[in-house]
Amino acid sequence: MKSPSRDKKLENLFRNHSMIFMGVFDEGFADVADSMIRTIDIGAVAAAGAATAKRRSRGKEAAKPVATLGPEQRARIKDIFSGIREETDSQWPKDPRVFQAYIAGPSFDEGIKIAESYDFGKPKLTEELSDEALASYVFLLKAGDRRLGEMFTRLADWQRRLPRPPWELPR
Repeated sequence: MKSPSRDKKLENLFRNHSMIFMGVFDEGFADVADSMIRTIDIGAVAAAGAATAKRRSRGKEAAKPVATLGPEQRARIKDIFSGIREETDSQWPKDPRVFQAYIAGPSFDEGIKIAESYDFGKPKLTEELSDEALASYVFLLKAGDRRLGEMFTRLADWQRRLPRPPWELPR
């Protein structure tokens, strides 16, 4: 698979960082997380029963239950990110040349280096992320993942040092 260009990496980074950050504060993710926990709890009970039976018959260790998203959870995540994408897109420059001119300086490369220096076993923030990948980052942040929190702090510090985007409303 071909690596995205520098411009595309930066666009993905800005968009993904923004959507994940917004997702952390979206109450809908609390509902999805609660639903997942209930599913995992039910699955864990069933898996524990099946594993005990297998261990008795084969003398092997039980496999741990794996958290997966059900169709309702996927639909809810898609709905949440649809709204977040609309909001993000409404704040994005309409002319791509404006963004290209904005990111022309070498100070923007630091963001790519930060995002690509962390490995969470998921696609990097510099890639185009699916709703599920975005949600997995939201859940990690909400769970207090120290390394992801560190990366987000470093990215926020980097963004504060950048010039203000010309399309951004005055503060």
